[in-house]
Parts: sequence; C-alpha cells; structure tokens
Amino acid sequence: MKIQTSSLRRAAGIALASLGLLLGAAPLTAAPADSLRLIPRPASISWGKGHAQLPETLTVSPLLPQVIQTQLSQQAGIKVRATTKAPLLSVHLDRRLPGREAYRLSVGPRGMQLLAKDSSGLLQGGQTLLQLVGQYGRRLPQLSITDSARFAWRGIMLDVSRHFMSADFIIQLLDEMARYKMNRFHWHLVDGGGWRFPSEKYPLLTKKAAFRTKQDWDEWWQHDRRFVDEGTPGAYGGAYTKDDIRRVVAHATRLGITVVPEIELPGHSNELPAAYPELTCKGKWTFDATDVCIGRESTFRFFEDILGEVLELFPSYYIHIGGDEAAMNHWGSCPDCRARMKQEGLKDEHELQSYMIRRIERYLNGKGRQLIGWDEILMGGLAPNAAVMSWRGEEGGITAAKAGHKVVMTPGNYVYLDFYQRESKGEPRAIGGFTPLEKTYSYNPTPAVLSPAEQQYILGVQGNLWTEYVQDEQHAAYMLFPRLLAIAEIGWTPQAERSYPDFLRRVAAQLPGLKARGINSYPLKRIAVYSEIDTARREVALRLSSEQPTAEIRYTTDGTMPTASSRLYTGEHISSRDSILLVARLFRDGQALDFPEVSYRTDYHLGIGRPIYYNEGCQWNPKYPAGGARALVDGLRGTPTYLDGLWQGFTMPLDVTVDLGETKALRHVFAKFMQEKMQWVYMPHHVELLLSDDGTNWRSLGQRVTTTDDGDFLPSFETFSFPIAERARYV
Repeated sequence: MKIQTSSLRRAAGIALASLGLLLGAAPLTAAPADSLRLIPRPASISWGKGHAQLPETLTVSPLLPQVIQTQLSQQAGIKVRATTKAPLLSVHLDRRLPGREAYRLSVGPRGMQLLAKDSSGLLQGGQTLLQLVGQYGRRLPQLSITDSARFAWRGIMLDVSRHFMSADFIIQLLDEMARYKMNRFHWHLVDGGGWRFPSEKYPLLTKKAAFRTKQDWDEWWQHDRRFVDEGTPGAYGGAYTKDDIRRVVAHATRLGITVVPEIELPGHSNELPAAYPELTCKGKWTFDATDVCIGRESTFRFFEDILGEVLELFPSYYIHIGGDEAAMNHWGSCPDCRARMKQEGLKDEHELQSYMIRRIERYLNGKGRQLIGWDEILMGGLAPNAAVMSWRGEEGGITAAKAGHKVVMTPGNYVYLDFYQRESKGEPRAIGGFTPLEKTYSYNPTPAVLSPAEQQYILGVQGNLWTEYVQDEQHAAYMLFPRLLAIAEIGWTPQAERSYPDFLRRVAAQLPGLKARGINSYPLKRIAVYSEIDTARREVALRLSSEQPTAEIRYTTDGTMPTASSRLYTGEHISSRDSILLVARLFRDGQALDFPEVSYRTDYHLGIGRPIYYNEGCQWNPKYPAGGARALVDGLRGTPTYLDGLWQGFTMPLDVTVDLGETKALRHVFAKFMQEKMQWVYMPHHVELLLSDDGTNWRSLGQRVTTTDDGDFLPSFETFSFPIAERARYV
C-alpha cells in the first residue's frame, strides 16, 4: 500500500483522649465489604461494633474549623454549637501524628474525637466527617480513621482565557475540591483567548484584550483572532475585578486551598498586542503574534509590574509563569532579540526564552515567591530554583527531579480533562485525546525510574481543564467530574491502598450527591472493549467492562441492537475466528439505560502475524512507534485517542508490503486512519492498493481518496476499503 500523506495509522486493525475511651470496650474489626463511600479512600480504617446516634444539636470543640461547622449545619441539617465543656465532638492538635495533613477521626459510643497534626489536618478530618454524615446521616458507624496525604500538591487547573468562567462557578468548584481533599487551584488567568486579570497599571488589558469577536474557538482562532473593546455589541469574553479575586482567594483559604495564579510568558500572548502592541517584536498586532519581544527592557517592566499586582492579590508561594509552546517565530528576525542574544551570549531562541525565565525568577525570588512553569522551561537551561509542571508526558518531570527541582506531575495522556472520557460519539465537544476515568485513576505520579530520594522532589499531581471547546460552566463541570475525584485519590491515598473497582463503586455512590449540589457530572456510561489476539488459535478474544458497577451488559455479535433478552456478559472472553460486529448496551432491572451503545468489529484477517516490510524511504515517526515493525500486523485496533500507543504515525509517505506466505484468495483489504487536526494528525490524501504474486511485478487495484474534510477539527476516523475478488501473496 502506498500512502501519500502525514498520518497516524492503525491497521484493522490526611489535652489528648485515648482511642479506648471513645470506643469503649467495643473491639475493632475489619471493614465490612461495600460500606464506606469516602473519596479519597483513607489510609487506614478500623471498625467498632454498632452505631453512634448524633443528637439534633451537636456540641463541638471551638477548634473545629468554622467552615466545617457551617457545612455540618447547611449540608447535613445538624445544629452545631461550639463549647469547651465536654463537647460531643472533641478536637485536639497532636503534632506527633505522622504524615502530611494527618488526622485521626474516631466515632464511639461516648462521642467523637478529631486529632490533627495541624490546621490542614483539622480541615481534612472535618471533610471526612462531612462525608460520613452525608452517607449515614446522624446514625454513624463506630470506627476509627487514621489518615494523611500522600502528596503535598493535589490540584486542578482551570483555563478561563479561552472561555471566561464566573467567580461563582470557581467558588463552587473550590467547595468540591475541598470535599475531596484537593488543595491547589491553578487559575490560568491569561492566554491567547483573552486577558482576565485586572490591572490598574495597564487598564487596556481588560478593556481591549478581554473580549473578542466570536465565541466559537475554531471560527475565531483559525480565521479572525481579533479582539474588540469592552462594551462592543456582540463582544464575547469577560474579566475579573479585584474584588472577584479577593473573594475567590478568601474562600479558598477558608477551605485550605491555595490559589496559584498563572500569567503566561513569553508565549501564548496573542491577546497582548490588542492592548499594548509595543510588547511584540513587530510593534503591532499580527495574526501570528503569539510571543512577546524579549529584546526590549519595556517587556520586563511590563511583566514585573503585572506580577507585582498579582502578588498583592495572591499569597501563593508558587507563581506560575507558563513558559510553554512559545512559537519563537519572530525572535530570530527581531533586531532587539538578536541584540539581546549577542549581549548575553545566548546561542539560540531556547536560551533566549531561558534568559527571560531566569530574570522573572530573580524578580519573584526577591519578593519571597517561587516560580513554577510548564516543562518547556527546561529548554535552554532551567532557572536555578524553578519548579516544573510536567505535561508533555513524564520526561520533563523526571529530568527536573533528577536535577533536584520540585515537580508537579500533570501528563496530558492521563490527567488532561479536556480529552474525551468515552468514545466521542454522542459526547460534548472535546479537544480530542482520550482519558477515561479508569485511565486517569491508573496514574501513579512517582515514576519507577526515579530513586526514592529523587521521588521526594515530586510535589504531587494535577488535572488540567483547557477550554478551547468548553464554552460554558455546565460543560466544564461535565469534563471535571468525576475525573476530579480520581485525581483527588491519586494525590491523597497510598498507592498500595488504591483499587479501581472499589473506587468505581464509591464514585457511583457519589454521583447523586454531585447532582444534588448542582454539579453536571459525566454519568459513568462507558462500556470498554478490550481485544486480545491468539495467534495459535487464530482468533480474536474480546472482554467488556462497564463504569456502572450495578448495571448489566448485554450484547449481540451480529450488529443488532441488544435487548433485555440478549446475551448477558458475565466476564467471559467473546472469541471469534471470523468477522463479527459486537454491539453492547447497559441494562438495569430489565430496562436499557439511557446511555449510548458501543460497537466493535473484529477481523482475524490474513495479515495478522505475517511478515511486513517498510519499503525504502518509509519509516514511522519515533513519537508514534506503536508496536514497531509488527504494529500494522498485530491485529490490535487503535482506540479513539492518538495517545494510546497503538496508532503508528508517519510524516512521510507510507509504503509497506505484507507477505502472506503463499498465494491466497482475497475478498477485502482495508486500512483505518484517524484525524485530530488540533493535534496535527491528518488523514492521508489517498490510499492505493497493489497486489503481487512474486513481490516484483505489481498490479494496482486503484486508489481511495479521503472523504474527510481537512478543515474539520473534530476527531475523525476513516476506513479505506477495497472489496475485491483476487488472489495474491504480496499486498
């Protein structure tokens, strides 16, 4: 087959009383199965016998954080009265408790006790109590929970540049983050989609760079990129006031959450020239003006002024400066940038960017703050004290940790929440990619290649919601939840205590509460299909799993829609030595759930396991090797994401030959491709099929030209099909 294009291809394929006092003589027992719904899962749970009935008015120690007292009253309907005289809930600090944000919560026949290492432990123990009351009401089981955080940084990033999100929505998000023991809110305030931070020194930023001509991202980004003045009819966007930011930061502080602001530099700055064009190399707005000019001192004065205003509003130790994806397309031809490079002895644009990052770091360090940036800040040399957010996989984080720098792990292929969480059909628009709940939950932020000492540099984990295609708050909530809960448990619970089936059971139990609190959560509707190839038996074996732990999976293998009487999946392999079209659907109590079905075609075709030759000049891109030289004949199908390690990618014409070993009758030859334009993955222009009996003399059976619109930004899949009646050995 000869393919003239760059494409990705996959062939068919956390005064002391004793514990005994609170629990009395009741012995501790193992946890009952399928009981607690707590997320994140505590490090240790011990169970007593019986229950403790809370009175209508609960007396508590004044040490219990006010925010927990308020939530007990508002969310659980329990009257709360603080007292120092024998409260039913006694609260004490014990600095000897081991672990980060550690606490011990005990419920016994004579009352409750919360011990905590520090104020953070008090908040986290209080959140556990709130979840217990949410599950059991006023009749709590007797138990003891000993708990602490695995990581110091358990975060969520929200991009409010591409689409503005209100302060009220962010406060609601903070409430949910605190509920699940997350403690870092990374606020992506500025980017090419609009400037949201209020500046007194540079008021034009919110007057001229916070509103744009169009709401739709593709329509605006690909064809316009123009900003309009605030108040222009039809203008789309928004900006925060300083009071908005103070309200968010104050609320977060009460909840034990640090708000980490991000001011992007030197790239992702398309919005700046709309207000201050002198910040660009060309001194004016241009369609491709994505970076600021590093050659001019005025650029540094601007960012130091802006960061000075940021520091007044945000007490966070870490200040995020972006540093990612600088285009560097004007620096090489800019006289000021070239002069800067010569003056500082910088050999290339990467070192020029590093120069800027180092200067900004010195400014922040001088103010008692610390710089953190995306992993591109490693390029050209890392600033001496900088922390790194590793998003392009784990490599940047590994490099930084080995060099003794703090790292937050946030690899896109696990914790990017703008990716689809099930197959794209029927789902709201996403940027592409594929991070279903199970994959996100499977992530471990401490790579095995790091030594125990090096792993200590891993601050924690963060999920990121970029919003190119997330136009409103309902959609944002859908993308955040319930994957936020998975990231919360990754960051809190010891790795050895994590179990996806148990987590899934607890997540399902959390969904009604999320809905009751007005959270538009994704409803756990995916059926996953896993395929295995048995070359000895020459068959394909399928396995199914569901995100709904109490639902049935029923399926057919002839392409028809399953009914309540269709075959029930009970965990067996579904095997096929030929082509089948499996269709599976979820049922409960004999009724189909209002979720999409899943379809999956299997084909144990003649090419599986056969020799394959990449002809002269043809080589897969090292970024997308899939299974290497056997990838296209291993029988494994690519999933809906280019990040699955199953798609093989090419930046040159694909020309491969499959040797069937002997002349065989051929009925159908096909090849499947994908397109994700936002990720620079495109369909081939055409596919040509050639056959040969001897590997030398070839006959063409024609070409199939793509029908996929190369301007379409939605993920697309296309099968190039050749129904034939031929005999050949070489394809």
